[in-house]
Amino acid sequence: MPKLSTIADNIFRLGPYPEYSMLLNKYHFYQNSMLLHWAERNAHPVTLKHLANYGKTLNKDKIIMSANFVRNEIPVRLALRIKSLQKLPFDVVNNFHFAQVYECYYHCFNSFRKYSRIDNLEENDRFCEFIKDTLDEHLTVLPHLMMGALENSILNSLPQKELDEFMSSMLRSRVSRRVILEEHISLTTRFQKNKSSDSLGDLFSECSAFEQLEICTGILINYLRGLYPNLQLPELIIEGEDAKFPFMLSHLHFIFGEILRNSYKAVITNCLRINDHLGEDQLSKIKPPPIVVSVANNAKDVVFRFSDQGGGMPKEVLQDIWSFGKSPKKAQVYLNTFHSLPGLDLNPHFQVKDSFSGQHKKQPPIDGSANALLKNITHMEEIVTQRMGIQDKESQEGLYSRKKSFMRSLIARPFDLTLGVSLPMCKVYTDYWNGDLRMHSLEGYGSDTYLRLSKLGSFNSDKVQLDRA
Repeated sequence: MPKLSTIADNIFRLGPYPEYSMLLNKYHFYQNSMLLHWAERNAHPVTLKHLANYGKTLNKDKIIMSANFVRNEIPVRLALRIKSLQKLPFDVVNNFHFAQVYECYYHCFNSFRKYSRIDNLEENDRFCEFIKDTLDEHLTVLPHLMMGALENSILNSLPQKELDEFMSSMLRSRVSRRVILEEHISLTTRFQKNKSSDSLGDLFSECSAFEQLEICTGILINYLRGLYPNLQLPELIIEGEDAKFPFMLSHLHFIFGEILRNSYKAVITNCLRINDHLGEDQLSKIKPPPIVVSVANNAKDVVFRFSDQGGGMPKEVLQDIWSFGKSPKKAQVYLNTFHSLPGLDLNPHFQVKDSFSGQHKKQPPIDGSANALLKNITHMEEIVTQRMGIQDKESQEGLYSRKKSFMRSLIARPFDLTLGVSLPMCKVYTDYWNGDLRMHSLEGYGSDTYLRLSKLGSFNSDKVQLDRA
């Protein structure tokens, strides 16, 4: 139990507003007029087809028009999202992690709305560097959202349905903004290299279903061999015909990785449970049942069925696997797992101008938590990139290897670290790209997970609209 002197020294931290924040204070309500002004505007509808068509022919004027569209569009979308955060109950948005997301978005909103008009290519180059820095700063948003959802589950601050709706809207809007920002960087790079295309440039890669499944399985197997050096591991069997389709690699690897991780974990755990009476030598001779992935496709969709004999799960458990809301006990376990992720220090690091006083809060040095997280993500991504076999020069110069992604770094996390909110995230990303993700389970036998992905080409690119907020 803490000493009274320790409690007394920190009593000021128990107030309604976080002491580190320049935004969440008693004056913030009166500083909100600028945000409300932007939130009254309508975000422009954007489809993948719009983005692809824009890049067919590129010139100086189109690049500058794209830059100014991004400069004006992002603060509108951020204002709408910030306004939705303000409508949450105070004890929800005042959660440490959600408060960090709020600060991050408000800081970004102010930065974009104050950015001067871009009139030439030199100014656009500086704007692209500003975008890259912003994307790096926002790497912390995803873990903050995931951990904030778990902490709200522990405290029962928000009903499960409302929490799911909130998380879905936050994740979907985050994807939209990042696609818009990254596509402008891609357009600029292609213009500089005198390359035009009717595709989405570096954002989407032409994927082979078989190849990507084998890549994600290979990463998992490397960890499993370290955890279970004396066990035979389940074999991956891929059935059907290979399918080629354009998709965001970071999203595809995350979805494949989490589904396969769950299947491998279920099969191995069930095999050890059934044979717990055997010795180590006898266990090493037992071959677990395989994980079978069936692939089928037509002109519009690719369908995957992941089948395992991992013992299945009860109906009441199956009902909750797609929800961000967890029982307080489970949420605490998953939250502890996040704190075990190497290098994940999420202390406040955003410099936000206090519009009431006109002063800036002092920012920690560059070797603080944000930079530590970036270094860790870069290191983990190097491991993933090596295991994916991305060796050719063109791939190394592509946006996939150039940008950082917290989602992609999660692929390389130790196998035994279960996050609890990964499948709900997979569901959101699958739905976002006009797909579907479902699971059927027979308790005592195993589970089948069905994944349908739209081919984001001529058939579906006009249907996939980036969320307006």
